Amino acid sequence: MSNYSENSFTRFLSGKGFYFVLALCLACAGAAAYLAVETAPDPAVEAPPQPNAVEQPGDAEEWLFPQFEEAGGNQSGVPIAQEPETASQAEAAPSEPQQPEQETPVAAPALTLIRPVDGEIFTEYSNGALVKSETLGDWRTHNGIDIAAEEGTPVKAAAKGTVSQVRSDPLWGYVVEITHADGTVTIYCGLSKEPQVAQGDEVALGQVIGAVGYLPAESLMPSHLHLECRRDGSYIDPMSLMAG
Repeated sequence: MSNYSENSFTRFLSGKGFYFVLALCLACAGAAAYLAVETAPDPAVEAPPQPNAVEQPGDAEEWLFPQFEEAGGNQSGVPIAQEPETASQAEAAPSEPQQPEQETPVAAPALTLIRPVDGEIFTEYSNGALVKSETLGDWRTHNGIDIAAEEGTPVKAAAKGTVSQVRSDPLWGYVVEITHADGTVTIYCGLSKEPQVAQGDEVALGQVIGAVGYLPAESLMPSHLHLECRRDGSYIDPMSLMAG
């Protein structure tokens, strides 16, 4: 019985049954293809629209290159190499101004005075101590020295210098002041009414500048020249600057 069934099926396949099976396979394949197409998602409906990269570049550009957009820089992200300085540019760079050499000031030679008149010194410099004035009757400092000389005796410049002042003083009579190279000032008090120099004159060592005259503050003393010295605003002893 089984052999008969197998032979019948074989004959069926070798005859029209082959075409029937082939048609059935093709129908199944077509149905499967149709179902695949119908069930596939529609890209025009389900897929969200993609942003236009050309029309909307703002967000990406702002996120990637903010510092370049603000500074107008290179948006490629690659630093721009600076060109090396050429020789002509280096030569054109201004050089630092050279400071002039400061000259070392040359100290003025030590001042040495000669006696303006030849005579005895009978009242010395008191160096701040109070002494009684015979003429005024009070106690005061004696800021110079008194050199005995007769009225009319020529008075000489004790050192080279410039006449810085000529004046008439109620206590010291006619006064001539001479400023010397180191700043020391010699003051000649009690001259005659007509000094032989004027303010601004250059005088040489030993040049006659006037004559012994009247000295109101010391009129009770013998005729003499009152000589003072001042340095840096303070009185000093004229004898300390005289040789011998």
